[in-house]
Amino acid sequence: MKLYRESIIPSSNILVVKEEHFEISEFPLHHHPEYELLLILRGSGKRFVGDNISEFSSGDLCLFGPDLPHTYNNKHLAENRDIHQIVIQFNEDFLGKDFFDKAPFKLIRALLDQSVRGYTFTGHTLVKVTSMIRSLLRLDETEVIIQLLAILDVLSKSSEFELLSSRGFTSKLDHVESERMGKVFDYILKNFSEEITLNEIASIACLSPEAFCRYFKKYTRKTFSEFLIEIRIGHACKLLQQHTLDVNQVSIQSGFNNISYFNRKFKSMTQKTPVEYKKAFSTGIKQKAIT
Repeated sequence: MKLYRESIIPSSNILVVKEEHFEISEFPLHHHPEYELLLILRGSGKRFVGDNISEFSSGDLCLFGPDLPHTYNNKHLAENRDIHQIVIQFNEDFLGKDFFDKAPFKLIRALLDQSVRGYTFTGHTLVKVTSMIRSLLRLDETEVIIQLLAILDVLSKSSEFELLSSRGFTSKLDHVESERMGKVFDYILKNFSEEITLNEIASIACLSPEAFCRYFKKYTRKTFSEFLIEIRIGHACKLLQQHTLDVNQVSIQSGFNNISYFNRKFKSMTQKTPVEYKKAFSTGIKQKAIT
């Protein structure tokens, strides 16, 4: 997962709106000078934004600022890896130089400035903006520009958001270090179901075990062990939702060789035992189908 700089918008385009379908999300960790608004209509997996690593699922809506390293990855999932998304990409001056510095757009200016850390939106904001983004696919170029401005206005006035990356993740040094972390993330996602020793993962980063522990915690705000367990529990949740394996099989395929330890860690993260989670998910599907 090497970090690379992506070129997006040809000089002849004001902005880019695209609907995408693909079977698996394994796009490299990348950055670009454009802002990006990304809506996941279908899919799930891991989302990497700056120094933030978290789960994404259908309905995920994020705004990324210029040169913020990001990617979505679901290669580690056993199945149901199809992705359907809508992406909007635009330059700082797509409406003219210093357009957003004018008084009527001060809230949008603040939104764009903070997007260097990455936003994810929830609640009523997510519902409203999802509908607005979907409509972009039916509009002509002039209407798209007007609608995008309206979307940015809604987002700028919302309190239903989370800033993803930490305040410190803004320097060019972090972009360089992202290449090292990209290799670490890629290795973990490919091998999380097997035992990964500290010496093994430290060697991927070309660091001593002690230096790697400090480096990983500084970069991700989690210990390596915490991060690995989150990956494994997230995978276990996906397997339990499919109802094809028993709990012991799920434990093994998720990288846990001790069923008691798996049950304890699963409950600490989800507030349910694996059996309770599987039953609750099954009940939720049935209720949804009935309504």
